[in-house]
Amino acid sequence: MATASESSKINLDFLINELGLKQERNTKIFRKGEIFVVSPSVQNKHNWFDVGESIMDLFDDESHEGYLLVRFKDQFLMTKLRSFQKKMMSKETQPNTTKLPPHWKFKVMEATDPYILNMGDSDLRFPMQAPSRNQLVKFFNK
Repeated sequence: MATASESSKINLDFLINELGLKQERNTKIFRKGEIFVVSPSVQNKHNWFDVGESIMDLFDDESHEGYLLVRFKDQFLMTKLRSFQKKMMSKETQPNTTKLPPHWKFKVMEATDPYILNMGDSDLRFPMQAPSRNQLVKFFNK
């Protein structure tokens, strides 16, 4: 299994070279003009990923066109960030821990129509689109 550092680099070249996104430092944040993308890489056996509150604090839905673009194994799952944030990211669903900064934990559920499950409240589920690489290239390079 890849280490966390190695797994965060999976499909990174595609985001940068094919989609024209620029990574902000060594984070899950990518930008292109007014486009703001949170792109976690999910390569673990549990299909888990997290998004920190500090990352979401940088997203301004009034000035950014935001997307969640999950790099899930060899595919991509995508949705509008504001809709996902509104439904899936409340203070009540953050894990209670003093070891890590405030964050949310999610799980990708593989299905005919994939969805994201909130690990803090398993009743919270969010449907995801699974665009092809070609569809992503057309979308981000319009």
